[in-house]
Amino acid sequence: MTDPKPQPGPMQNPVNWDAVAPTYAEDVAQWKTYAEDAVRIVRLAPSDRVLDLACGPGTITFLAASRVASVNAVDFSPGMIEQLKERAAREGVRNIEAAVMDAQALTFPDETFDAAFCLFAFFFFPDRSRAFRELHRVLRPGGRALIATWGPIERRPLMQLAFEALAEALPHLPRPAKGDLQDPEECVREMSAAGFAGVEAKVVTASVRFETAERYVDLMVRSSAPFAAMKQRLSAEEWNASTAKMLDAVRKRIPADGVELSAEAILTTGQR
Repeated sequence: MTDPKPQPGPMQNPVNWDAVAPTYAEDVAQWKTYAEDAVRIVRLAPSDRVLDLACGPGTITFLAASRVASVNAVDFSPGMIEQLKERAAREGVRNIEAAVMDAQALTFPDETFDAAFCLFAFFFFPDRSRAFRELHRVLRPGGRALIATWGPIERRPLMQLAFEALAEALPHLPRPAKGDLQDPEECVREMSAAGFAGVEAKVVTASVRFETAERYVDLMVRSSAPFAAMKQRLSAEEWNASTAKMLDAVRKRIPADGVELSAEAILTTGQR
């Protein structure tokens, strides 16, 4: 008798990302610093064809589109792809193609892209080694790839505050497990195992200022797939009570005059 197949968590369910897609697209500016670092590191050329893997509403997509020949943006969330398409149409960006696609089974031919990015999603893929191999496969010889992952939680006050407040407000909820790819050596090892050469990891840090606890909680609720999953399981009364407890816990941690919260990221690059 085989063990039952593990069920995907909230971050691996496209429905939860669909639920936050409109507000996530509005709040995406908080990750722009990491995207700008990524584009600068990869050194895009005007003739490049670029892949944005697990693109969300297009943080990297639109930065790259102004610098290269074309960008293919893919995500497993139809809601995120719809937001990206709407923005491209609204802004008149014509060198972007967006599609719903599984990062572990890309439908592009071999050796399609000159460069590829994946910001803050690789650790969600159920089969990372397969996703790394697919990323390697669709790059042309000499093509460059960059993945962004998060550092350890103690180096991410931006997220750590939410985890601590949630644990205080709703102690019955399970604690989040330690994430993968939070160590530069681990990132280099996994990317190298997929056949990438010259793999290097660079640690970068950016911060976001929150003037009030209310703004912090609003951002978490608006743009977080785990919160979307929790909201779906609760009645309106239970949800309102839970967010009120969360706000009380956050108020204890954010000074009256606001706070600057940082988050460490790891940008790992490799070449086919």
